[in-house]
Amino acid sequence: MTIIEICEKDQMDTERHHVEDVVRYLAQHRIKAEFRIEMQAHRSSADQIIGLAEDEGADLLVTGAYGHSRFNEWVFGGMTRDLLASSPICCLMSH
Repeated sequence: MTIIEICEKDQMDTERHHVEDVVRYLAQHRIKAEFRIEMQAHRSSADQIIGLAEDEGADLLVTGAYGHSRFNEWVFGGMTRDLLASSPICCLMSH
């Protein structure tokens, strides 16, 4: 299992702590996981996650669907919608 975080360059240290917490939590439940932190590329975050998942040979994406108001999602789009619309990999989303 690989935990992937996509972030801006100036957020990498903060996000590293977040994903390390997730890996530790999973380890307490005997789930072996590693993490990757990637800088936001010029393509969409959804496309970047799909590409990384394909590189890993993943057959399931597990994501959280949260964070923004419905209006912001409608106006600006969102990763959840992009993943649902374009992912060739099965997605399990939790809110």
